[in-house]
Amino acid sequence: MDSYVEQFQAAGGSQVMLAKGNRSRPVTDSCQAHGGFYLGSIGGPAARLAQDCIKKVDVLEYPELGMEAVWKIEVEGLPRVHRGRRQGNDFFAGTSQPTLQIAFRR
Repeated sequence: MDSYVEQFQAAGGSQVMLAKGNRSRPVTDSCQAHGGFYLGSIGGPAARLAQDCIKKVDVLEYPELGMEAVWKIEVEGLPRVHRGRRQGNDFFAGTSQPTLQIAFRR
């Protein structure tokens, strides 16, 4: 859905997005241009986060698209990291190389 973010934000929508990974450069550029941002949460314990933090879920548009539909999700106490901001910052920009390597000796 990254290809639609600029169009959505220009029309006043998708100002806050929740992502599970890296977003494309057009998303970062759109957030900078339109004052939006995207949040990331820790991976793995999604079921527990859903159980504890999601209070209400509504499909706003395009229910036939399933998980790609436009959703309104009310959350409380969701752990998150600002991954992209309206200043054009990108959490992943400097992480193309591994930042932690673990070696095991036999």
